Amino acid sequence: MMRSVSHSLAALARTASALQRPLGRLSFPSGHLCPLDSLSRPNQWRWMHGARCGPSIDEVAVPYGWCIDGEGPITVAVNRCAHAVVFEPCRDALRLPANVEALVVDAALRLLGVSTPPPNETPSELIDAFWLDQLLGLCMISPLGEPPSWPILAALHPCTTGFPVSGLVRHEQASAMSTWEQLRTDVMNSRVPWVPLTPTLAAWFDEGSLARWLHAGFPDTETMLNELAELLPPVDFERVLASLTSSQR
Repeated sequence: MMRSVSHSLAALARTASALQRPLGRLSFPSGHLCPLDSLSRPNQWRWMHGARCGPSIDEVAVPYGWCIDGEGPITVAVNRCAHAVVFEPCRDALRLPANVEALVVDAALRLLGVSTPPPNETPSELIDAFWLDQLLGLCMISPLGEPPSWPILAALHPCTTGFPVSGLVRHEQASAMSTWEQLRTDVMNSRVPWVPLTPTLAAWFDEGSLARWLHAGFPDTETMLNELAELLPPVDFERVLASLTSSQR
């Protein structure tokens, strides 16, 4: 699989790691390297968010984290064909990106204006994750043995449109955000206040990068449900399960 990575992309990854700074390779003059940012700290790769390289830059390499032995920064490099490679200086080795590096790869691709892989998650799953995170946070600060009442829990849902006190959360608004492109458009038009993105940054993301960035802000849904099962009365926990956006599709 590594044979598909161009020699120039691999070389750029090694150079950026050695210099400990993000670099771009220009198409003209051919092969010329240019610094992309003055930052040299690999944990500051989020400077890419909202940034865009000009069309003269064909490849970018961005240090994003240190090897365990501190020998040098691990570096991600991508090109306009959406090829990506990771260089690990501690092993002097090139490899394909792992799942944990998806956000860095996404940012580097968007820096070039290249589309990212499609999302695996749905907007419904994001809505569920947001709500469960809100519920868990409230339960954690409530007195021991005194969990919040169902009306309070239900009111935290970002898409609730009214419900009986003893019933389920009905969130018709969620149907309007059935696709990532629709959710992205709504954020760009400031219609989704619970999504922590500015309209400008939402426009910079594409569907795949937006989905992965937003989902990365929440714990795993199964983990949150397991926690809530211990903190809520059984009847309210069953209401939570039945009120999940994905369960009403």
